Amino acid sequence: MTNRNLLFVFLAALAAALPLTVPLAIGLAAGGGKRLSFAEVRGLVWKGEIRQASLGSLALGDLSVALDPLALLTGQTKVAIRASGGDVTGAGRIALTRRSPGVERFTGSLPLSALGLAGSLTGELVARDVTAAFDNGACKEAAGEITAVIQGLGSNPVALKGRPACQGPILALPLAGAVEGMALDLVVRLQADGRYQLEATVKTTDPAFGAILGAEGFTSVPGGYGRSSEGQL
Repeated sequence: MTNRNLLFVFLAALAAALPLTVPLAIGLAAGGGKRLSFAEVRGLVWKGEIRQASLGSLALGDLSVALDPLALLTGQTKVAIRASGGDVTGAGRIALTRRSPGVERFTGSLPLSALGLAGSLTGELVARDVTAAFDNGACKEAAGEITAVIQGLGSNPVALKGRPACQGPILALPLAGAVEGMALDLVVRLQADGRYQLEATVKTTDPAFGAILGAEGFTSVPGGYGRSSEGQL
């Protein structure tokens, strides 16, 4: 083996080994995530726990995290994560690079109230094997399956389903479903910096649904009723 190859092997091993000895609390401080707050941190960067974590107003609960050392060798920072006890439950991997943030093969759930679904309407967004990635601020990859069951629109729940997709630079989570007398389209649009927009459109010819929707803040739009909200995770 040449001296150059020996140097490469040494540097690669060092890059993989150093993060394993860094306390997780120091790693979080170095990351500079101002919107991430937590009550307690245990363990090392390579494997640890974050207690009572929140991202802005979104309660993440308790997080188990484990750094992928092999990804470091390719210049990427990826962390396997499992969330429980908060608004978000599930497991997958997240990419922490500023240029290409995203999630890989995430399966879990998030209440739609966290994305602006308010009033008496309730439901959870359920992700199955979802991968979503951004590159330089623009959506570059979207895959997996998403579902939701919406309560509060009449006596019957509305089951929705769809697949993530890139709409230009935006990551879109479109959901659609119907019950007798009503069809519901729900679209969540996410940007790389965490800003989101939720847009709901209901098509119905039943005047009873129209009264319910008016009480929930929907207004008349071509072909039905609509409502939107926006914010930041």
